[in-house]
Amino acid sequence: MRGGLARPITTTLPSVTDTLRSVNGRSLPLALAAAACITLTAPPAHVAVQPARCLDGVTETKGFSAVDDGEVRWTDNTAYDDARKFAISAWQYQGSKIKIVADSAITSNDLEFKDANLGARETDPLGRYERHGSIGATDYIIFNKQKLRGVSKERLRYVALHALGLCHKADTVISLMWKNAPSPGFEITWIPDIDKANYKKMWG
Repeated sequence: MRGGLARPITTTLPSVTDTLRSVNGRSLPLALAAAACITLTAPPAHVAVQPARCLDGVTETKGFSAVDDGEVRWTDNTAYDDARKFAISAWQYQGSKIKIVADSAITSNDLEFKDANLGARETDPLGRYERHGSIGATDYIIFNKQKLRGVSKERLRYVALHALGLCHKADTVISLMWKNAPSPGFEITWIPDIDKANYKKMWG
């Protein structure tokens, strides 16, 4: 596996894989949550924007992803089909370069969507991307069943979208890639221009 589209879900954690990044369920600071009422209820008007910097000294690279020869071949072992379908469709916006298509009998599986119990504590993630970097290995987008029971469709879609994203961004910009998930009701369920700009910088 090799090239890159995904990074995904928030706090850096040790693992047997190259890297794990998970999305925390903590709420945003009050001021930012209030601002979300204004800025996150609908996609912002299109304006030319510059790519945003990564947090924690991370650099976005094609090598940290599930992309193989310009595409991601995926399989499905998750109960959250709406979130999976929505995220795949959203990342295929006009101008995107990476194809995300279902695996077949004659292709190598690059990515699997699946569910697992990842913990129910406040610090446990809503979901997690696991990268397995060896040739022919499969990466995973994992939904945390313990934290996602009874949550809204929008929250599930946010988790899936985040998992197909880039590096983490500061919460001063409108991005899917904040380290901490937005407060319930303020989830981003589109691809913001900031994320499209970072995507274009890496993939053209």
